[in-house]
Amino acid sequence: MQRYILPTLMAFVLMLTSGAQAQSLTEVRTKLQAALQRSLSRAMIDGALPHLDLETGEITKLYPTENHEVILRMNDIYVMCATLVTADGTESTVDYYMAQNRGSYGVIRTEIDNRGPIKSLIEAGRAVRLE
Repeated sequence: MQRYILPTLMAFVLMLTSGAQAQSLTEVRTKLQAALQRSLSRAMIDGALPHLDLETGEITKLYPTENHEVILRMNDIYVMCATLVTADGTESTVDYYMAQNRGSYGVIRTEIDNRGPIKSLIEAGRAVRLE
């Protein structure tokens, strides 16, 4: 009987630990998604996110359509991706780099139609999927 106690206890502790990790990941995901929505809401003008092209000086209005499920992590930085569209339906992929400050998250960098940096970080193993 005693030889079954330790394995059973270890399995129980592992189950509790896994549940706590799953809960904390769910909590992180929820906080990140809420922070991104707040950030987008603050930046919107007349229902669109204005994007200034620094080369041409033109402003393009982008409308959020889809937040992608995948969240990447680089130490204490998280990357969320979304698809935005212009009024004529042209799609843009946007990467939002987010960090935590005093318990809440905020956007620290935005890359629009520039997947090169995040792809390089993924290939180098510095950005991994949050699971």
